[in-house]
Amino acid sequence: MVETMPVQVVIDHERFFVQGLERLGYRVGDDVVIDEIKAQGDIDRARTELGKYLARKRPDIVVSFATLASQAVREALAGSNIPQVFCVVSDPVGAGLIDEVGRPTNSNITGLVFSLLRQSKMDLAGTLLTQPFPDRPVRIGVVHSSYPAAVNEVKHMASLAAASGQIEFRAYQLEYRAMPDGLNDMLVDVGKGVATLASDIDYWWIVPGPLGETMEFSRMLLDSGVPVGVCHTQWCTRNGGLFFVNPDYVESGFQVARMVDSILRGTDPGSIPPVPPDSFEFGVNLSTAIDLKIVVPSELMELAGEHIWH
Repeated sequence: MVETMPVQVVIDHERFFVQGLERLGYRVGDDVVIDEIKAQGDIDRARTELGKYLARKRPDIVVSFATLASQAVREALAGSNIPQVFCVVSDPVGAGLIDEVGRPTNSNITGLVFSLLRQSKMDLAGTLLTQPFPDRPVRIGVVHSSYPAAVNEVKHMASLAAASGQIEFRAYQLEYRAMPDGLNDMLVDVGKGVATLASDIDYWWIVPGPLGETMEFSRMLLDSGVPVGVCHTQWCTRNGGLFFVNPDYVESGFQVARMVDSILRGTDPGSIPPVPPDSFEFGVNLSTAIDLKIVVPSELMELAGEHIWH
């Protein structure tokens, strides 16, 4: 297992992946051995540590978690027949891992796309965020790092927003620094982005990426005086953001385990299409909705289920 960095989404997917293997009958530490490489948010470190590992051992399969680790593994395994299964990668096409979601790669790689819910998120934003502003487009602020997943997400969402005619995206990009060591410096830059955009927007929108995973980043936006309309984590929504929609981490981990099991049993990874998760979670903060004079439709309340906070 090659880990980009120990943010919660990665930690959870790793844990549920291992649980999924155990569910399938594997005895971890007995008939399956898992070696872990931790990149600490640095793709060069991932390349170096993976190179050292491959010089000593030949794994039966490599599972990579998040974009930078997945890119490093893809480079290292190029030209080999060692299978790779990626996970927690929101834009594997933009990251250069695969050519197309949903189509077999005919190579040694497959995986689980972290989220292809862009249109769904935009539709939810159109339903909820526009209610207080019936006579003009809603202005959305996005502070994000130069991490590939974040950059690609902003590009795609801004395109969807422009097509909708209901929403305008205003983005502030800061330099990504390897986490966790670089988090404090990035938060200083986040403060600059907040100061630049806050007076000219109606809501914040938090996009995928290491920065968006942190409570510190969400807290800065929640405390900025501008409401967070679209969160990236449950924590953000529970603590005052309006809504989030994300893959179900438990089921995603199990889905990756089933992919790995299939490959270990002889299925060609190139015949397994990289696909989005089978199930997703939606959550909403009703107190925030009431404060913003937003009515949450009954069908969305039903969809949220237990993920409704006050």
